[in-house]
Amino acid sequence: MINYSIYLRTNPMDKEEAPKAYGVAQYNSVMTIDKFAAHIASHGCVYSRADIAAVLTLAVDCLYEQLLAGQKIELGDLGAFCISLNCKGAKTAEDFNPSVHIKRVKARWEMGDKFQNLTEEAVFHLVANRKQQAAVLKAVKSGDTTVDLNTGTSSGGGSIPTDPDTGGDGGSGTGGNPL
Repeated sequence: MINYSIYLRTNPMDKEEAPKAYGVAQYNSVMTIDKFAAHIASHGCVYSRADIAAVLTLAVDCLYEQLLAGQKIELGDLGAFCISLNCKGAKTAEDFNPSVHIKRVKARWEMGDKFQNLTEEAVFHLVANRKQQAAVLKAVKSGDTTVDLNTGTSSGGGSIPTDPDTGGDGGSGTGGNPL
């Protein structure tokens, strides 16, 4: 199940346009490599959680090593990993100096077909954003019975927040009910 919160956002290209409601994904929890390995092992695998965690850890180390060696790594349905450069422009090709003009080297994931669109399999569940959850928790602790979800104060009312940067998670966060 995919948890999401709703935010009102204005169009950055047209500030005069009325805000529109958008969904922002919220994650339930963080699954560590050990928990992920245990999950894999629970699917009838002949390898132990420790073996799987060791292979996953080694895969990360080798992926890092091979990307820095200039390789593109294709991992079947998972997709491919390659390097991307964030650069500052030079006036000419002769003036380009990697130590001056390359600002960041990043790994890029090119999704495999299985990950291109998860919509058909997804089930969605509306949840409060982090700011709203904190406001409800604060009200519960202080014995208040109403919460203004916009300001985080106990005063009643409430509506959809307009800024995910101050009240949300920018695409991640905690899910579930705040109580």
